[in-house]
Amino acid sequence: MSTHMKLGLSRSLKDTSPPQKESLSIQQVLEMFHSPYTEQLTDRKSEAIVRFCRQRSGGFLLEEIQELIEILRLSIAENNALMQPAIQKICETASVPFIKLRTSDQLKFVPKLSEFLDTLKPVLYSPQQESGSQQPELRMPVIKFLKCFAEEGISEIMKEEASFEQQKKQTELSPLQHLLKNGTRNLRALNQSNLIENIIFTMQHYSKQYEYLLPLLELISSCILYRDLAAKFSNFGILKDIVYVIFECEDFRSYIVKSCFEIIWNTIEAVGVASIKLFAVEDIISGLKKLFENIMKQGYKLEDKCLRNEILILLNYLMRDEKALQYFVDKPQAHTIQSQTNFLEVLLFYATIDEVTFYNEPIRTNQLKAFFGTTSEDLEFKKLIWSGILTAVQSGNQAVLEAVKESPFIITLLLYIDPLANSYAVNRWSPPQKKEIQLHCLGILGNAIVYLKDDFYEKNGLFCLTKFLTNTQELDHKERCLKAFNNASEFEQNYKIKICDEGVMDNLIEFLQNENDNDNPLKIKELCFSIISNLCKECNKNKKLFRQKGAVELMVNALKNPNLGTSARYALYAVSVLDCLWNTILGNRKSEAIFLDSEGLYVLLEFLETCDDMHKKLTLSCLSYLMENPKAIPYFCDWNSPKTMINSTQLLVKIYVGEDQRYGVKYSDGIVTNKLRPLNPQNDPSLRISNQHGDQKSKHMKSLRTQQEDLESDVGSEAYLVRRITEKSAEYDLRAIVFAILYRTGFDKNELLPNEKQMVEVIQLYPHFKIGEIWREIKYDLEQDKIKPTSDDYHWLMTSIEESEELVMNCMNTQGLIAREFRKVQEEELTKFYDIIRSNKLTK
Repeated sequence: MSTHMKLGLSRSLKDTSPPQKESLSIQQVLEMFHSPYTEQLTDRKSEAIVRFCRQRSGGFLLEEIQELIEILRLSIAENNALMQPAIQKICETASVPFIKLRTSDQLKFVPKLSEFLDTLKPVLYSPQQESGSQQPELRMPVIKFLKCFAEEGISEIMKEEASFEQQKKQTELSPLQHLLKNGTRNLRALNQSNLIENIIFTMQHYSKQYEYLLPLLELISSCILYRDLAAKFSNFGILKDIVYVIFECEDFRSYIVKSCFEIIWNTIEAVGVASIKLFAVEDIISGLKKLFENIMKQGYKLEDKCLRNEILILLNYLMRDEKALQYFVDKPQAHTIQSQTNFLEVLLFYATIDEVTFYNEPIRTNQLKAFFGTTSEDLEFKKLIWSGILTAVQSGNQAVLEAVKESPFIITLLLYIDPLANSYAVNRWSPPQKKEIQLHCLGILGNAIVYLKDDFYEKNGLFCLTKFLTNTQELDHKERCLKAFNNASEFEQNYKIKICDEGVMDNLIEFLQNENDNDNPLKIKELCFSIISNLCKECNKNKKLFRQKGAVELMVNALKNPNLGTSARYALYAVSVLDCLWNTILGNRKSEAIFLDSEGLYVLLEFLETCDDMHKKLTLSCLSYLMENPKAIPYFCDWNSPKTMINSTQLLVKIYVGEDQRYGVKYSDGIVTNKLRPLNPQNDPSLRISNQHGDQKSKHMKSLRTQQEDLESDVGSEAYLVRRITEKSAEYDLRAIVFAILYRTGFDKNELLPNEKQMVEVIQLYPHFKIGEIWREIKYDLEQDKIKPTSDDYHWLMTSIEESEELVMNCMNTQGLIAREFRKVQEEELTKFYDIIRSNKLTK
């Protein structure tokens, strides 16, 4: 057949085919609602809408959204069954992403998406509306549309998140973090709409109809990935409704339960732990108890164990709330004996069941079987349930403490760290698992001992901790164990003696004497010094024990460390050393004598010369305390710096000068210039009014800085502590301590330069100058408050101020005399020098 014949045949077939309908525009569809010819023809309008939606099967155009809003609003307002296929078709087509033709569509039409969503509000359930006007037949299409609308773009973000995790980029926000902060275009539209409350009402209404409930949960699950939207849902109490949905599920393995828990965790992640405060209701706590017991009795699958652990995480959050915790310890109102067990007792039972069963049994028998396995999920469960009980203990609730004391909880934890124990409950774990459990036990015991110290001691806890510390070689085990002892060492004197009776002091001293940083790193030694300091604080028996162990020389060696006062890594370690020096040696004459004979005072002065500002206050305080011992004064007077050759008085004068500069004190030729406020010229009360606005601004900035630091405190606790100690040290006036030291040793015990002698004149009058400034502030405050003192009080006030001024003038005169004498000596020496030069010329 020729080509011409083929073309002719095809053309003839085309001519005989049925005519195609012309395409409709959205304006034509909208015109049908306003035209008097078609206004009442609902079927014609519905057919037109369906036909137009088929034309837009790939998605509506963004530029058509205003007309689409009007069509949808009018269609729903008709409330006619003939219009339902059209509304369903609109929802089906709108589930496909809207199409933008121009870049400007994003700015011009996207803001109208929230208005489009609001047109669907009458379809969703609302208790305020009449049931006849809600068109329940349309709810399922609307719910499915909203689900698709909320999910748009999230799957791509999840793929980007997986790629981001593989690249391990820590310097920028992940795609999920961007989603949490900024949301998607559709999630932002949902946030701006008025549908949130109606979505929740609809979920409540269909909580027992899973065909409706499942897409609603998926819709909510997508919405709460955006923080602002999650906050709205949380404020409307969505979590409380979600929990009730869980309770209504007959099978805890259902997909509904999993979806509900996913919503709970994502909401907590987005909004914060405070969002679960709505759970602090008795029926919710009792419902969780029933669900937990049901899973513990019937759950055996891996997914059951995961769900069990998720419930425990939720319970741990709840037990932080005081109101919710009370429902854990309250006895349920029931007649059966079994149901009289409260929720906390149930948790304590499952937290200790295997350890109680195999307490003295090294092997498993047919009669004795473990309730839990040794999978990672079982290990996680054990850690979670122990942590939850610790959270309850840390509340200080007496009912909780009594319940824990009566239970074998402490004995269970001690079983894992007791070197003498031989229980199947412990031995069945693999070495890595056992190590992980022991670390967790030590952390819990270290915190629980603060509230259960007597119960801990009665159950031989101090003995177990001491033996574990003696036998372990793991650094993380040592650190956790020492932290537990650090908390225990804060108690009264009798408890401190009990700790030392177990032999802890020997272990601590041994760790400090070991100079190998690999065996005992800086953090271990820091904890050792802290524990020894606490044990010896206000306990003479332990101070004597410390001295008898030959540990005074240990303190001297610690102070000799060249990094102690200069390295930032040693900042907190130096604080613990100085604190230990204060509590173990100072105040005990025999220990002080050994410290002095071991050149401890010399080492302390050398440390004072090189240490940074955060350590100067502590070091000066220790030095001042030591100077109360008369035997220390000769050592003080004999010291000279091996680096700069200055004597001890010159060192203190140097520190005093540095403090003067910090407080803005001015000198002219070595003579103090401010007669009225020679110590704190910047704190003149007359300047308060003029600086009031600046002070308020400074306080506001300080408050903001403090809030920022609190937020950063979790990032680096050590750096945070160093910063706070430095700030706290800056609040102290070191000049008072310098005066106290020189007052005990004498102001003229060492040779001084003329400028240093001038400073000593101010130092020895420090308390008198301070009193004078205080009297001036009192006088100023009385005048500002318009309070007139009695004649005798006023005379006393003015006399004190005049005496202070007289002392200042005498000090200035003495400083001037020293300056003149120094200039005179310089002139005489210069004259002699010139005379020698002249005589040499004449000789030549």
